Amino acid sequence: MCYSICVKNALKNWKVYLIAGALATVSIGVPFLILVITLNVDKATPFQYPLLLGALSALYLLVGFVWGDLHIVVWRRKNKKWDDELPPEIKDSAWVRRTPFYLAAALTFLVFISFEIIFWVTGGYPFL
Repeated sequence: MCYSICVKNALKNWKVYLIAGALATVSIGVPFLILVITLNVDKATPFQYPLLLGALSALYLLVGFVWGDLHIVVWRRKNKKWDDELPPEIKDSAWVRRTPFYLAAALTFLVFISFEIIFWVTGGYPFL
């Protein structure tokens, strides 16, 4: 397999970083938006937003895996080459589709872990 080469080629594309940044901004911003809305509605029971960060990072991993595999399956179905080795350009384009989701998942999971560490040290999540 060409995982390291394909990932290196995907990381050279500036669009990957742009899409990953947008996805990470959405996945980190949505829990805070929900927190602000729930704090304005019910101040007694705030929303536990870090749990949503972990769920969104898992969702991004799943979407990235499926999105890249759908690209490969469409190519195989179109060319009727089910058992042949994939050409390098198809592998590269599949990784270009996967990588933004994987990067956004890693960044979201990093924020999730840092908030969990803050919870373990201080006994409460930040902003609550």
